[in-house]
Amino acid sequence: MPRYSIAICSYNMVETVVPSLRSMLDQVGDDFEFVVVDGGSTDGTGIELRRLEAEDDRVRVFTLDPDPDRRLGADRQRSIEECEGEYVLTQLDVDDEYEPVIEDFVSIYHDFEAGIDREFLLSGTGINMAPKSLYLDIPYRNLASSEDRDLWRRLFAARAVVWLEHDQIREQIGYEKSFRDHLRRDWSGKVADAQVGIDFLSCLAWSVSHPRYHILEEERGPVGRVAKSLYDLVTYPLAYRAARELPRFETPPGLERRGTVEGLIASARKPLAELETEYDVAVDREALSERGRALFCLDE
Repeated sequence: MPRYSIAICSYNMVETVVPSLRSMLDQVGDDFEFVVVDGGSTDGTGIELRRLEAEDDRVRVFTLDPDPDRRLGADRQRSIEECEGEYVLTQLDVDDEYEPVIEDFVSIYHDFEAGIDREFLLSGTGINMAPKSLYLDIPYRNLASSEDRDLWRRLFAARAVVWLEHDQIREQIGYEKSFRDHLRRDWSGKVADAQVGIDFLSCLAWSVSHPRYHILEEERGPVGRVAKSLYDLVTYPLAYRAARELPRFETPPGLERRGTVEGLIASARKPLAELETEYDVAVDREALSERGRALFCLDE
């Protein structure tokens, strides 16, 4: 029985899925498993996954039939539910290759676990870790986009997230998203805001002006910010109207305003040394690889 599960979702990533998974498989031991939920790929991704599953018994693949009512959030939760490990790592995407630091992140988690008396998710950039039981208590919900932001709101409300600032541990190997892709993601994020009950007027206020946290937000110059504001003022009403026919979910009290969770993340995200002081824990640097120390121990 593996102790750690890496929960992964894939869809039409035939060119990157194998090198991405190899970059993870090659750096961890037999106490890890990889649970891959494929959302009905049509480009041969499923064939590549089955081949890898046959080659490496740490890989388990679940292929889902296409379903227009099933969104990314549901696929993420399905991948977690299929995990057999006590701990689950998420947000590792199969269009990225990863530095050999996954076990370092796990080591950091356990050092924090020794000093925190409740279940929590350790959130990094492109890697998260928590007990499986926490993901079952506070699950991903069936949203097409912003499913992570929705999860963070509920984790903050439960005081169940620790946010680690660190250097990049991954390199994108997939295609560059087109302008149309960005518009589609932006639209589905607005629809998700409506579904989870984010206050509509706060969305309009956010569109006009808001602090620049650069969390799930691209950097833009003055002209770009004005153009985006106008676009948001037009599309938010349309998105909220479109969401009327979709399932609704609750957001914890005090987190219903647009931008609240971004502000919480900006306040909570800290380098390792600052988090050690805040939580009165000590991370064993000697247990980390040289690369892990370089990427996770900023300014040391």
